[in-house]
Amino acid sequence: MSDSKLIHTLLFLLSFFLHHGYGQERVEQRTIGVRILDENGEPTPARVRFTGLDGEYYAPLGHAPDFPITSAEVPIHEEMDVRLDNDRRFAYTNGSFEITLPTEDIRMEVVKGYAYSFSNEILNVASIDGTVDFQLNKWFRFPDQAWYSGDVHVHYINAETALLEMKAEDLNVVNILTSDFTNDRATFRGAPEPFSEEEHIVYINQEYREHRLGHVNLLNLKELIEPVESIRAHQYPLNLAASDEVHAQGGHISWAHFAAWPGLEGPLGLVLKKVDSVELLCTIDPFQEAIFSHNVVPDSQMNSGLRMWYRLLNCGLRIPATAGTDKMNNEVTVGANRVFAEVAGDFSYQSWIDALNEGRTFISNSPFLFCQVDGEGPGKRLKLKPNQTVHIKADVWSQLPIDRLEIIANGEMIAETAISADQTHGVLEFAFTPDESTWIAARAYQFKVKDSRRGVSFTERRDAGGGPTQLNRYFGTLRPETTFAHTSPTYLLKGNEPISSKDDAAYFVRYLDNAKTWLANAGSFPSQEARDEVLAAFEKGKQAFLELANP
Repeated sequence: MSDSKLIHTLLFLLSFFLHHGYGQERVEQRTIGVRILDENGEPTPARVRFTGLDGEYYAPLGHAPDFPITSAEVPIHEEMDVRLDNDRRFAYTNGSFEITLPTEDIRMEVVKGYAYSFSNEILNVASIDGTVDFQLNKWFRFPDQAWYSGDVHVHYINAETALLEMKAEDLNVVNILTSDFTNDRATFRGAPEPFSEEEHIVYINQEYREHRLGHVNLLNLKELIEPVESIRAHQYPLNLAASDEVHAQGGHISWAHFAAWPGLEGPLGLVLKKVDSVELLCTIDPFQEAIFSHNVVPDSQMNSGLRMWYRLLNCGLRIPATAGTDKMNNEVTVGANRVFAEVAGDFSYQSWIDALNEGRTFISNSPFLFCQVDGEGPGKRLKLKPNQTVHIKADVWSQLPIDRLEIIANGEMIAETAISADQTHGVLEFAFTPDESTWIAARAYQFKVKDSRRGVSFTERRDAGGGPTQLNRYFGTLRPETTFAHTSPTYLLKGNEPISSKDDAAYFVRYLDNAKTWLANAGSFPSQEARDEVLAAFEKGKQAFLELANP
């Protein structure tokens, strides 16, 4: 026998013996039951992860440990699992399940939204006989029951999947958006899904898109807005045209992923009051420069999505903040970015939409953030007497690291406090005497220098090398994120004096002038009449900002 044949034979025999367990100790396995219990001792849906101390992942029965990553090739996903940074795989469970594990020490991680502690325990499987109960710790409770969270921007998953995942993520509302790329128009019913529960509502709505003009989330729809199944071939019709139809239905319009993609039309829709809110937290860190509008946005490197929102508010526009994930596969957890809305009266989808319209919101990817001005929260309008002093108090709670808690007035920080690594609660309280009509909001976040030094790119997708960050160990977002929360504004009005900034209004005159120039020179239109209609609309928007610049 030649040396090469001998080596080949020996390798084959070695592989055979190892595969069949010869020469090594067989590892005993045991199937156990697991129940995840809420604060009332009842089984509750949660996201779970079981790994050996060597890192090997074990899936509950009915789940695959090596499940595939979903994609747009499958138009409606029936998800059971999710993969986060560094191949951290989790299974969605209804709170009671079985799993087969080796009889050795196994690490069990459990995640259930923001208000429950991240659990990381070691199970001695050999000592378990039957079913093990695991008690979740609810570390945060709202001061009242009025706050309900939602994701305004989800794609591809079916409604049944959404219900399980939202319950596991402690989320109250999921808006699944049909669009030109999703192939699920037939699922639209113009009402909450009938299997929605008292505190968990699934509603199939619509994303209306044109890549240059921008994208809008259409919520609370009774009828879809055409076109649905094919993206517009031209920069026509404008999103403005859909706005009137949506509002006639009682719908809500949130500018989709505003921080990353304000589009040609974003400021136009907002100044003409055709758009109700901006999805500020979605697809990109709001401190980052908008990545899809370099040739339109004036001074783009100096104007992040967050800064553009501030500048619009400085023009006297009342624009609440919303949040969503733009979830498209099982590397993103539903509700990883979410908007909390303070509902008046009983919770329903309509009362939640009403709260969005009125700006009683804060957005978050983990922290709970509250800001009150003389006891009034976001969305409220306070009429001030001359030289009146107001009392401002902001509170933030977070189990993920945050460094800063700040108060913003008319786009500028007026108070701040640092939060140390061992703190889960920060508070900022002070007196403030505005010398003009002013909007007030609070923000809390993790300072990004440390992550940036590690080479994290906040503009690259996580699946393209953008991560990791600590937040993305627990929640999946499209791009790397650090901990962030922001309230919508409270408005302080001195007499009849509006909130006004000539410089900021002039900035958006330039913005829309740039957009109009691009459309005139490079835009695509089905007819000359359509071209004239679009350019006239942008001119109307320019004039509206000119009036704000010269009241």
